[in-house]
Amino acid sequence: MLAVANLTKDFGQVRAVDNLTFTVQPGRVTGFLGPNGAGKSTTMRMMLGLDNPTAGHATVGGRPYADLDHPLRQVGALLDARWVHPNRSARSHLRWMAAANGIPTRRVDEVIEIVGLTSVAGKRAGGFSLGMSQRLGLAGALLGDPHTLLFDEPVNGLDPEGIVWVREFMRRLAAEGRTVFVSSHLLTEMSLTADHLIVIGQGRLIADCSVAEFTGRAAQGVRVRSPQLPQLHQVLAQAGMVVVGGTAPDGRPFLSIADVSTDAVGDLAARAGLAVFELTSTSASLEEAFMQMTAGAVQYHGGAPKAGGGPR
Repeated sequence: MLAVANLTKDFGQVRAVDNLTFTVQPGRVTGFLGPNGAGKSTTMRMMLGLDNPTAGHATVGGRPYADLDHPLRQVGALLDARWVHPNRSARSHLRWMAAANGIPTRRVDEVIEIVGLTSVAGKRAGGFSLGMSQRLGLAGALLGDPHTLLFDEPVNGLDPEGIVWVREFMRRLAAEGRTVFVSSHLLTEMSLTADHLIVIGQGRLIADCSVAEFTGRAAQGVRVRSPQLPQLHQVLAQAGMVVVGGTAPDGRPFLSIADVSTDAVGDLAARAGLAVFELTSTSASLEEAFMQMTAGAVQYHGGAPKAGGGPR
């Protein structure tokens, strides 16, 4: 189990991580989300002893990372896929790591095969694409067969097949009872991968809950179909509801009403004597929920493009 308690990190006058407290449980994939500049990478570095906290502490299985007897056998991490010496081959890089940690050399070829790099194991890592470097980083994280794994943006540079492979791989690791903690900006992918979420913004904890609970906190709505759609639209709008028309893939029109219950829509339709063919609740996606929940914690905002302001 990973745990942080009152974890704080200041860089001069800037507080990057602000009194964070949470635990990462084994047996599930825990996603670590937050806008750019939220403090995710800094938090993960402190968990691994790469940065010293200003206050608070982080532990792995109840002990600070620096106190672990055989850290690579207990914790595997991928924070920067490009940290490998460019003139070393993938195999020699992993053999060096194995030798430094008392891991049998045979394990090197095992992890190379697991991540799909057997055909390029003898090639210089400096010539690897980002996706291949990510796979090599995953091999390094797995080298000691650890019970705890931390991944920072592990699918960067991977093609769709590679992304699906990483997703299934992380879920398989969690199913084996391991602790899997993964940071990513790919929210759609996280919705398919993570069981639990830790969400931060401006260094502070925003949510520590399941994916379903997190999306359930966002504004939900209702979708309705009726043979009298224009009349129903008018009735709902007169009641002060925000109504948007849409068309399903099969060509059937519907109305979408934000932040309202099916009971309220059904009651208005019944009072107006209007038939209803479909009345269903619509839940926010992880992306929609994330945008709502972190709206006040975004550090860098994109501006709208200006007319005539493109490249010349």
